[in-house]
Amino acid sequence: MSGIDGLMAEPRDRWVKAAGRAQGLADNGLSVAVKTYYTRYFPAGLAILLAVGTAGGILAFGGGSADWASYLMFGVALAGLGVFVGGLVYNAKKVAPAAQVGRVAVVLSLQDEEQKRIRRQIIGTEPFDSDHREVSRGAAVQLRKSIATQLILAPALPLLFIPQAVGFFTRGDDLMAWLMAICVVALVIGIALLVRDFQRSGRFLERTAEQADP
Repeated sequence: MSGIDGLMAEPRDRWVKAAGRAQGLADNGLSVAVKTYYTRYFPAGLAILLAVGTAGGILAFGGGSADWASYLMFGVALAGLGVFVGGLVYNAKKVAPAAQVGRVAVVLSLQDEEQKRIRRQIIGTEPFDSDHREVSRGAAVQLRKSIATQLILAPALPLLFIPQAVGFFTRGDDLMAWLMAICVVALVIGIALLVRDFQRSGRFLERTAEQADP
């Protein structure tokens, strides 16, 4: 019997450890932080950086109005760099404090299939298992914080690839231009998928909060 008890205790211990790591984890305003960034800081910063970069290119390299497209691409590249640096600052100042995520992944002690089940529950493709509510909610908080950080930094990448695509096109290198364009489209699609998963994890936390123990 001791052997059977040991086999039964092993998965139970994994979940107990995961539940311990999930204690105290909470989303304290990630939606507000991300929404504020995209409705206020990102558009304002992008407009300023585009204007400064374009004007700076004209002043630095000279040229007439016919070269405005080249200078605009210089502004886009500068905007991409600025958005990335600004995103790092915003993530540290606003996004990180908006969630308690701990230092260790909640699902670290779980097996691969158990981790996949937790992920599927969070994104809504598998029914919620209330027996492991704390673990699922803790994992959802960590996932949501990770996605929020990616959403803050991700817009910089298309902005950095767009000037390269335009540059290859103007030089007549159609193959590289199309490859860069495909990269831009793929990055935009990736951002859209991040938004979807961010919303799904938020809905999961809202839905499971109603099932909290009194």
